[in-house]
Amino acid sequence: MPPRRIIIVLAIAFLFALSTIIFTEPASVSKIPSIAHLSDSAKNATQHIHKPKLPKLTVPSIHSPFRQAAHEPPVQKNSTSGEAKWFSDWKWLHPFSSSVTLDENRSVLPPLNKRPPIYTYYEPSTKDETTRAAENGLLVAWRRAWWAQGFQPVVLGRAEAMNNPLYATLQTKKLDPVLESEILRWLAWGHMGTGILANWLTVPMGPYEDDLLSYLRRGEYPKLTRYETLGNGLFSGDTTAINAATKQALEAPPQDLEKLKSFVDTLPTGTIKVDPRPGSIAFYDSISLKIQYRLVGEKLDQSRPAGLDALLQLINSHLHTTFQNTFPKGIEVLKPLPAHSTALVEPALHLATLLAQCPQTPIPRSCPPNLPTCTPCNPTHPMQISTPQDFHNTSTIYTIGTVPHPYTLASLIAQRTNLDTRYIRRETGRDRWLLAATAKLLGADIGGSARIVRFKEAVAGVWGSSHSLWITAEKDLVPKDLDWHFGFSIPRNATAHSSTISGTGSDDTSPPPLKAPTAKDLEMEKVILAKAREALKSRERPRIGVREVLEAWNLADTEAWRFVRAYRARAKVERAKWEEGERKFAGAEREKGGRVGSAWARWFDREQ
Repeated sequence: MPPRRIIIVLAIAFLFALSTIIFTEPASVSKIPSIAHLSDSAKNATQHIHKPKLPKLTVPSIHSPFRQAAHEPPVQKNSTSGEAKWFSDWKWLHPFSSSVTLDENRSVLPPLNKRPPIYTYYEPSTKDETTRAAENGLLVAWRRAWWAQGFQPVVLGRAEAMNNPLYATLQTKKLDPVLESEILRWLAWGHMGTGILANWLTVPMGPYEDDLLSYLRRGEYPKLTRYETLGNGLFSGDTTAINAATKQALEAPPQDLEKLKSFVDTLPTGTIKVDPRPGSIAFYDSISLKIQYRLVGEKLDQSRPAGLDALLQLINSHLHTTFQNTFPKGIEVLKPLPAHSTALVEPALHLATLLAQCPQTPIPRSCPPNLPTCTPCNPTHPMQISTPQDFHNTSTIYTIGTVPHPYTLASLIAQRTNLDTRYIRRETGRDRWLLAATAKLLGADIGGSARIVRFKEAVAGVWGSSHSLWITAEKDLVPKDLDWHFGFSIPRNATAHSSTISGTGSDDTSPPPLKAPTAKDLEMEKVILAKAREALKSRERPRIGVREVLEAWNLADTEAWRFVRAYRARAKVERAKWEEGERKFAGAEREKGGRVGSAWARWFDREQ
């Protein structure tokens, strides 16, 4: 152990050195030049100093910040449309899409259901342009009706029949023109393969979940099948059975082929299975036109173009009537936060008014041939329309929901668009729209994650997608897109007795409606809504910052809005891609001038 004297000396030396460092300014500091005294060359030299780059740290998801980083899934083909982006995957019921896509702006949607092909055979009956245009109108209606029910309609012609190897055998036969046309249908169908063959006057008229339609959508047809009372209106089968039946018909004795006019009559009993009469398929054959719809039959005898136009109007009205009968309790236009949201739901309410009104028809109060006991539309007692605050999961009600972006909703509630972070954090609640829309269905104690899952099921589930239509408040509707969604041409102008609108829904416990806004208040809502739409499209950094704060503050509402935007955009892309491939064939929809009426165009985009 060192002597105590040495320890004392070392302690004094340490204290002296420490006080010198603390209380004495180094002489060298005053000699260091300031930035102001540096020469220009010295200042520029600092720009060339090497600055090491730190690796960028990425966080996979704000919902799981400590998870190991991962690559984004590959971008799928045809998965963008404007600002909308999506990724089709079976994980679509995950509460937040970014946890799957690793992209905040890409929504996970359910995989597209494979549409089984349904074929019809068409050859122009004349060279008259007016008649051919009328026939094309019926083909468009046929395609539209089957598309809305989940099928892929395809119009075949003689070109497909000629590609069948059995076509050469047909050329050696002497047949009645009616039977020859029937065999050509089957040759064309056999060339295309497994699927459904329908007459172009056979259309689906029933609910989406109908047993027969659900079976046909599966795309598997183990036996060649036809249906009672439909004659040659509808068949289903696979390639082998189709071509075997066609070959069997062509090998029938010549004396029989010369006399027969029906393809079915050329086959032995039992070749084609006969199922009971379907309640969801309507066939407008010559017999039904002469007996049930005599007025249309008479017009066809007098003038084929005029008769075909009347038949088109009749079929469209029956499809519309079927929709109204499927939802006897009416249409609900969802209005979760009624204060200052009248302008928000106005386009949806206008659409509901058009759906609820009675369609134009050459035979008022008539029913489809498959539904003789339907409830025809009565102009004096039209379909009910209500604007409830909460969503009802009811099969007898059709729901139209308008989902606003959190920025749009916050602007309307605050009655201003100059929002800031302080106001958002202190004055607004989280996920207000989704909470209000599902409060009665799910209660008030469930978080946003559970609510968004139920919401996605209502939007894109098999049952929900056929019982509701969800749109975003910032995107205008296009009439033609809605026609293909519903399966019939929606009226373009509201009539005097279009609908009866009530403020509450089907549940009597719904709160009473608020006082209707004044004209001044409604005008203010429209101005704010227009400014909110512009703000969402803006690339200015301050607006983007506020928008991002609102999206982070309302994660469930933002997820709902993006999900609906992507779901509607994908449906439009799917149909546009299909129409592009079918454009050169019969039945392609032709653009016509003046299709959009003034009342309709007030709320919807004009067709380009």
